[in-house]
Amino acid sequence: MLVQDVSLASVSMRPIPFAPVLEKLVLTAENYGSVRRFYVETTEDNAIPLPLQQSMCGANPPEKVLRLKGADHAPFFSKPQALHKTLVEIATMPPPVQAS
Repeated sequence: MLVQDVSLASVSMRPIPFAPVLEKLVLTAENYGSVRRFYVETTEDNAIPLPLQQSMCGANPPEKVLRLKGADHAPFFSKPQALHKTLVEIATMPPPVQAS
């Protein structure tokens, strides 16, 4: 990691509240189920290891799982170009064909 990366991260990152993590989350098909969901795996994530990421996806499957090889927990710092490419790929995916 370059010194410039550390400097940028230190001014860009903000504290986040921890309380929402402790609250029980209730999801409904009408709301949560109406939004297309994708998951981007980060293979070098030490905060959420790949097997745990895969387990979370198995418990609540997204439409598609994409993988960023070499990315850590902050892919916007570790693999920004690859993350951009992946997000553009997601944004340009046609919606799934609905069965009638």
